[in-house]
Formats: sequence, structure tokens, C-alpha cells
Amino acid sequence: MTLPSVRLGRSEDASACAAILNAWIDGTEWMPRVHARSDVDRHYRAFVFQRRKVWVAGDPPEGFLALDDAAGVVTALYAQAPGRGVGKALLDQAKAGRNALSLWTFVANGRARQFYAREGFAEVEETVGDNEEGLPDVRLLWERWPIRRATIEDAGICARIVNDWIDRTDWMPRVHPPKEIGAQVLEALPKREIFLIGEPVEGYLSLNPKTGQVGALYLDNTGQGMGKALMDRAKEGRDFLQLRTAEPNRAAQRFYAREGFKEVQRIPVGSDGLPELHMEWRA
Repeated sequence: MTLPSVRLGRSEDASACAAILNAWIDGTEWMPRVHARSDVDRHYRAFVFQRRKVWVAGDPPEGFLALDDAAGVVTALYAQAPGRGVGKALLDQAKAGRNALSLWTFVANGRARQFYAREGFAEVEETVGDNEEGLPDVRLLWERWPIRRATIEDAGICARIVNDWIDRTDWMPRVHPPKEIGAQVLEALPKREIFLIGEPVEGYLSLNPKTGQVGALYLDNTGQGMGKALMDRAKEGRDFLQLRTAEPNRAAQRFYAREGFKEVQRIPVGSDGLPELHMEWRA
């Protein structure tokens, strides 16, 4: 079986994609018809293909995926003939270059939930019907690397990551011995939101939830997108973050600038005896 190629949708694909959705609604017993077929078609032409990134499989389309690109939310994924790999091909395209995707699907849609589970999505939230159809639904999240909150048992992992970073960074002085670093992490854990990434763990971010201060962001290996994934998690639900970074750490400063942080102050001598930059991010 040859899969149709995936390409960016064009405005002339809008009605074909709306027809795929309409056919799914008509063929799904538990799905109410909330909007007339003509209204669905109009919505796809006037809104979806104007405001969303749409990927289609085949020409004419045999399936499509609509994506809120800025938010990383899949707003629609439908195929004419499920089980042929079209949905996976479209989802793989949406995942490319991203660290996370989320979406909602109906609780009753067992086939879709099984598909998303195979594709690495976890069910993270459920409602009793907070949608125009009035049907219970569930939010799913895919992350390229698993991210979780740290527990007291993770203190040694975090300390190891920090100590390894100090040891391989030639401009960073060893101010505190390894055991003291471990004690500092253990003391901070109950007071901070600490997120670990990877399985096994390859990095972590520490956040003061009261002040929005990112107190630590360390990785075993940079350049893979893990730092951005952790920073995206720290930004969730917030409109302000702040941090300090050592002036010699040019790579970190470039990363924070890409993430929208602005330099607001220079500190001649920081806690490690090095000059520091105070940087802030606002949503």
C-alpha cells in the first residue's frame, strides 16, 4: 500500500477537507450534528485555511491535519479511510521540529484515543462536556522528551548534572564542593518547582513560583531542544520570568535571547564571583 504524499494545504483544498469532516460526523453514531454541512464548509474556507497551518495527504486530499502553529495545538485530524497510515503520516509532519503537541478528542472516540496512545500521547485532562457538542472530552499531550516534576529522591540526579557541568566548563570556578551542591539542591527541592527532562534524566530547570525566578537550567547535552522544552514548561501559565546568567556564558545568553529574554541589568559580581546579567521575559 502506497501512502499519499503529505503537503501543505492550499485554499482550494478547504471544501474537500470540510467534506472529510462532514462524512466523519455523518458516519459516527454518537457524534451530534451541531453545524450544517454548508456551515462546516464555510468555516473551513473562511477560518481554518486562513488561520491555521493545514497539512493534507494526497491530491485531492484523503486526509488532513489543522494546527494552531503558535500554540502547538492540533485542532483537527481526519482521514477518509482510517487504518491506512494517513493519520500517522500527518501527525509525524506536525511533530517535525517540535518538542510538544497537544490536542483534544472525545472520550467516546476510542479508536482515536488508541491511535494517539500509540503515537506517544498521554491523556492529561478530562472534561464532562465543555464543548459545543456537549460531549465529554480529553486533552492529550505529546512531548519529544518526557518532562516531570522532581521529588526528593531526584536530588542526587540534579546535583550530578550541576557538578558535571561545573567540571567541564573551563571558565566556571568550583566555589562549592560536590557534596555542598547536593545539599543545596536537597534544600531547594521543597521550595521550588523543579522539572526533569529525559528518561533517563538529562537535565533540569528550577523555578521559584512566587517570583518567577529561574534559578537553574542545566543539561548534560545542549543543542537538542531540551532547554527549550524545559523553558516552554516554565512559561506555561505565566506572563513573567526572570533569571541571572554568568557573563562568560555566551551560549546561554544567546539561548535566552532566542526565548524572548531581555537584558535589564548587569551585576559586577554575582554569587559565584563572576559578573552576571539579569534577564527578564514577558509574555
